[in-house]
Parts: sequence; structure tokens; C-alpha cells
Amino acid sequence: MQDFSGLPQPFGRAEAAGAGFTVRGVERAAVSGHLTRLAPSLYAVRSAWEELAPWVRHAQLARAAVRLTPDAMVSHLSLAVLMGLPHPAYTVSKVSMTLLDDRRTSRADEWRQFHRGRTPPGHVVVASRRAHLTPTRTVVDCARDLHPRDALAIMDAAMRRGLTSLPQLRDMRRHQRQLPGISGVDTLLRICDPLRENWLESASAWAVHASGLPAGVPQVTVLDAAGRFVARVDALWPELGVVGEADGRGKYEIGAEPGEGTDVFSIMRTAIHEQREREDRLGDLGLVVCRWGQRDALAMTPLADRLRSAIERAEPARVTARYRCSCCSRDLTDCAGATRIARLGA
Repeated sequence: MQDFSGLPQPFGRAEAAGAGFTVRGVERAAVSGHLTRLAPSLYAVRSAWEELAPWVRHAQLARAAVRLTPDAMVSHLSLAVLMGLPHPAYTVSKVSMTLLDDRRTSRADEWRQFHRGRTPPGHVVVASRRAHLTPTRTVVDCARDLHPRDALAIMDAAMRRGLTSLPQLRDMRRHQRQLPGISGVDTLLRICDPLRENWLESASAWAVHASGLPAGVPQVTVLDAAGRFVARVDALWPELGVVGEADGRGKYEIGAEPGEGTDVFSIMRTAIHEQREREDRLGDLGLVVCRWGQRDALAMTPLADRLRSAIERAEPARVTARYRCSCCSRDLTDCAGATRIARLGA
């Protein structure tokens, strides 16, 4: 059997021909099951392809689309994935692309979805002799098309990494003011925050907002009355005396030493023990800790119910904790970002 592993995965029939493989040889490998046919004239080595995680496959498809589609640019969620920005909990089958002009008559095929829209030169950067949409354009495209929790995660992460800024996003929103879905971007621009550290924290912030609950301040350092460090929490409602912790399995794997208790269950047992000790220390300061996971954030109602219960149990007058902002290390009341978030919950 011919070895196709040296080709980019997936590869087009023309790419195989350029590497010396015949059309008959490619088709014979597909019929035998050595190759999987992902779309007409698009193939991958089956064994290697099936080992990839779904979103890794999508990224590979997007890279193939860059190579094989000269009249369009990868865009929307597909480009966000290539940028390493957060992706939804579900997967999508087709690569999103924005056409360079309107000459193409078909809008989609088996593996690509084509979008039309004005693309001024300022929305494009050229790297490695290829045109790419800017991160700012990509974030707003995603914000128009995706569920708000996923769009917020992409927006928060792009800002956190310095790929875009709030003023740039607002300018792009004004440029796209006549496009479908643009009105929903306004809410995301009000509640976005680069201090959130992952998809779950952003999705949780959306669930809190959609439930009509006050916004929490992300990533706050909690000190005791003497100014000693106690914890850094995912979210804080300082006026309510409530701490929010978004717990995902991925958090348990952070910081594990290779070869030393790195199986997931061992890591989780250690993390749960540390969480209990940490929660006890926060409780000693009068704070009520509210925990939730990915399923709670996706369903939204369970997260909201847990938070409401925590608010009802809290006694803000008993809290002796002090708070410091993680972005500037100032007292929380002196941080402009924290003050902005607090106003959202007012």
C-alpha cells in the first residue's frame, strides 16, 4: 500500500498528484479503507484521522481550505479555532469561509460553507503570502453567528491575548451595523472581560447575565483581615459576600507533575481535598462559596439556582475579607474594570 502520511492531512487530489501519486492509486487506497474520503477530491489517512479529537480535525480541515480555496478566506469560528481561541462544546462539520468576491455561484459544498460580505483592506492581513481576516473581524463575525456564551468566550480570550481591544471591537460592530445578528453583539461588548481565563468562566458569565443575576467580578484575590493571601477566586460578588468557582475537569490537570500521580482520578482526589480546605478558609472569612460545572453553565438554570441559593445564605455583614484586583493588584474598589462590572449588576 502506498504511503500517504507525508502529505498534509487532509489532502486534495491535486496535492497528491503533485507529490507523484496517481488518481487511480488514491482511489484504490480509498476503496481499501486505507484512506477516508472526507469530500469529493479530499482525503486523509484513515487510521491517523480517526485518532484526532473533533476540533483538531476541524482545524486540519480549515488548514486544507486555506491551501485549496484561493478565492476565499477561512473565517468565523473556523478562523477562531486556527487562532487557538476557545471553541464550543459541540463541533461543526463545515469550514466557514468568506469569499473574496461574488463570482462564486455555489454557497457551500460537502465541507465548506461560504459567506458573502464586504471585506475592506483594513479587515485583512497578509502573512506567508496568504490573506487572512483580522482577529477583530473574526471575533465580531463569531459574535453575530454563535450562541452568546461561545461568542463571549472567544471575545474574552482574544482580548486577554491582546489580539483585539474593546475600542477595536466597537469600531467593527459599527462597520457591520447592517449585517444579520449584529444587535446581539452589543450585550457581549458590555459584559466582556479579558480577566476571565477560560471558556467555562465566560460561559458562566453569560449564564449569570441571561438569568438576570448581578455580574460577578472575575479573578479576584481574597485576603484576610491582616492582608494575608487566602485564595484567588474565579468570580466574586463583593457586595453580596459570595464567591463563584467554575470547576471543569481540565482545571484538575493543570500543574500535575509528569510521572507523579498524573492519572485523572488521582489528580481530582487531590484537587477536591484542596478545594475543601480552600472553601473552609473562605468560609472562615464569612464568604459563601458557590460551585458549578460545565453542565450547569450549558443548561444555565442549574447555575442560576445555585447562585441564588448562595446569595440567600450569605450574610455580607459578617464578611471580614479584603479584596484585591488581579489585573492591577489594587484594592478592588480602586480598579476601574471591577467598578465597570459592578455597575452591570446594579
